[in-house]
Amino acid sequence: MANTSTRQKTPIRYLFGGLLRHPGAILFALILTVISSFLLTLPSVILGSAVNELDASNAVTPLFVGLIWAIVFVTLIYMVLYFVVGYVWALVTLRWERDARQEFFEILQNNSMAFHDEVDSKRLLSIAMQDLNWVRLSLNPAFRNIAGGLAQLGITGVFLALVDFGSGMGTTPIFTLIILIGSPIYLAFAYRYASKVESIRRARSETMEQLTSISQGVFIGIEVVRAFGAEDREKKKFFDASKNYENAVTREGRLAAFYIPALILIAMTTIAFFYGGFLVLNGIMDNGTYAMVLSLLVSLVFLNFQFPWMLLMLRGGLVNARRIVDILNWEDPMIEPTEPLSVDWSGDVVFDKVDFSYNSGNGNKGHYALKDFSLNIPGGSRVALIGGPGGGKSTILKLLLRLYDPTQGSLCVGGTDLRNVTTKDVRDAVGLVEQDVFLFRMSVRDNIAFGRPDATDEEIVEAAKHAQAHEFIVELAEGYDSMIGERGMTLSGGQRQRLAIARALVQDPKILLLDDSVSAVDAQTEFLMRKALDAALVGRTSVTVTQRLRTLIESDLVVIVDKGHLVAAGCHEDLLLTSELYRRIFERLPGAKPVGIGGAA
Repeated sequence: MANTSTRQKTPIRYLFGGLLRHPGAILFALILTVISSFLLTLPSVILGSAVNELDASNAVTPLFVGLIWAIVFVTLIYMVLYFVVGYVWALVTLRWERDARQEFFEILQNNSMAFHDEVDSKRLLSIAMQDLNWVRLSLNPAFRNIAGGLAQLGITGVFLALVDFGSGMGTTPIFTLIILIGSPIYLAFAYRYASKVESIRRARSETMEQLTSISQGVFIGIEVVRAFGAEDREKKKFFDASKNYENAVTREGRLAAFYIPALILIAMTTIAFFYGGFLVLNGIMDNGTYAMVLSLLVSLVFLNFQFPWMLLMLRGGLVNARRIVDILNWEDPMIEPTEPLSVDWSGDVVFDKVDFSYNSGNGNKGHYALKDFSLNIPGGSRVALIGGPGGGKSTILKLLLRLYDPTQGSLCVGGTDLRNVTTKDVRDAVGLVEQDVFLFRMSVRDNIAFGRPDATDEEIVEAAKHAQAHEFIVELAEGYDSMIGERGMTLSGGQRQRLAIARALVQDPKILLLDDSVSAVDAQTEFLMRKALDAALVGRTSVTVTQRLRTLIESDLVVIVDKGHLVAAGCHEDLLLTSELYRRIFERLPGAKPVGIGGAA
């Protein structure tokens, strides 16, 4: 279960908050970063001493050689430390990415179907894969190098201040002023320049999202694409989206290449160069100090080459973090109870003046799938739902599964409102056999046991036999260990439906929902499945969406819904006598005989 405290984050808190889960490692990494920045500037200081020694002695003295070896030694230590710093940062940020991706996945799992109705799955896939990776790159290497660069800038400023105030020459502290005035101006312009990447990074993310959407749609619907000969059209769509992505990346690269704030840093170095040369020519500054100052400032210029990319990556990471936070902060209209209640699942199922709209979570009630719907289903009864397309039949099943909560009114089982029951408890007790069967790319055994991973082999086989699936399963190459293709495409429609029934039966639900679950089987298999279901449904409530004559006749309660309203409810014989609509529906069913005015066939 995802931690709800992760919600309501700002992009900055999201970006850096994950690092604080590893405070010791990140503190260690920052300390090493500062030390490595110090070691990077130290050779410039030693170089100044070496030049002065060479000037003073006019020969290669042991001290000069020692200073040169000191530069080599410090450089080697820096290289080793740089490797360690990179490793620690990579370790921390990869752990951040792992935790962030797991958190993102868990929150998506916990969100209600209202969320998935609103947010496209391709967008979620793009964010989970691409945006999270870009955010991690904005931390490492971007933030790491920016932290190191700022540390180097600060350390360079300290050394230059020592030159100004420690030489005793009484000169104007020009080098200190260069750092104190020039650096804030440089950083301000750099940040403002980096802010231009926001719209570009957003366009880059959206075009990557479009690429993901096109790819996923084609891969899932490859059979339809081939059937309609649409390969060339899909190739062009993908090429156009890929070209848009290339343009977005190129714009971001161009922004980094033409880095205007670099002129400020170059101007700082130029001023220091001419001023230092003036001091040397007038005997105020020695050659060693001059060499040290120039070496320090030139190292900042080299730092400037990577700074634009790092700033743009960090700023772009904030844009990606905003996209992630918008998903994490989504307000779910369906709330888990803080003090959940237990349920008598054998009790009556009562819809009391239920209104439901699929887009009500957005504050817009829109079209009602159910309106003022009231129905009492006695516990243990068999219920058949019948009506035209869009009547609200599938919505009733979804409310019983607590995939959604009623917009108005209440839905109670055994006297307990389902809003006061956790979704896990509801779905442990309520099983569904969907019409559009979805099977996972895993073995037959794992698909059947999906709702009850601890089910024994005997229970799995027994459920398959009840669903009339055992016979075709054992004929597969590896029996129950046979792998099923994506979405079950390697099986026929009837085979998929039988596996879905077996998956529901092995769960041993207290309430069983069947959404036209025998629509894709032949008459003989349907007869055998009906016999199996007759035994399986004893002692439990069942609700079946159906257009099958036999199911209507054998149901304890037939419910007619139309455009979200309850039209009529009763047993088959009573409805033939009292409902003209039911008589018309009944007479159109295969195998039905005309019914007289008095209900006689």
